[in-house]
Amino acid sequence: MARFDSGQVTTMLRISLNDTARTELRQLARQAIGRVSERAHFVLLSAHGYAPPDIAELLGYDAVTVRIWLKAYRERGVAGLADAPRRGRPAKVPHLTAVVQAQASQSPPTFGYLSACWTVALLLGHLWTHFRIAVSATRVRQALRRAGFRWRRPKLAPARRADPQADAKHAKLAAILADPDASVLAEDESDVQLLPLLRAMWQRVGQQSRIPTPGQNAKRGVFGALNLRTGAWFYHLTARKRSVEFIAFLAALLTAYPVGSIYVIVDNARLHTSRAVQQWLAAQSRLHLVYLPT
Repeated sequence: MARFDSGQVTTMLRISLNDTARTELRQLARQAIGRVSERAHFVLLSAHGYAPPDIAELLGYDAVTVRIWLKAYRERGVAGLADAPRRGRPAKVPHLTAVVQAQASQSPPTFGYLSACWTVALLLGHLWTHFRIAVSATRVRQALRRAGFRWRRPKLAPARRADPQADAKHAKLAAILADPDASVLAEDESDVQLLPLLRAMWQRVGQQSRIPTPGQNAKRGVFGALNLRTGAWFYHLTARKRSVEFIAFLAALLTAYPVGSIYVIVDNARLHTSRAVQQWLAAQSRLHLVYLPT
């Protein structure tokens, strides 16, 4: 339970909170809308030592109003901050779409539900329990559609398997980095295109924009290696990116580094692990590929 105390004069009304009450109020301040959220802030600010006139000035209220809701919380807890039920036909909920969007964007387990996904029935109960919003299932469906949600089947996402050789690969990396006489290079490759990549843009209907270009597009592969000890950069431009071009790049590295062992750190792309590359490496005594963990 929260602990409440007040001073000798009305303006010194102050509320003290334990951890449970503070967490409950913070959740109400985040999830509630409009006046109820602001009332929760009244109590939180009071617990931080703000007097009712200070809270009123900060939040744009009258000090008397602040004292009323602080006393209501002191007497009834969180329930005292809710709006009293009104007679007649329930008023429309002007912010229903925003509330539904905010709640449906979070997974049900966030709120303690066992369900892994939202249903209209679950949302209806959630809106009433947390916000006292009573609407029909049809209105919830409409709000979901306005918020950009559609009832669709999800897709399976298999978990990525850990590399069973990760420890051995890390150990090999540490060993080659500890060899002061070896040349250690990090290699990768990319594509370069003559013409820029075009993105979508706002255009008038029927007037497609035209971008002046120097001619037909051309694509080139770039193989590059960075010496981790000296910072030297070595690269080759090629017409394509295949195992054949990769082998030619490795042969050029042997020429560029004519003495000592050469360790080339690469990822697990197919052109680095192909049979042709492995057969070529078997005939080399100085150059070794070091594969990163997947």
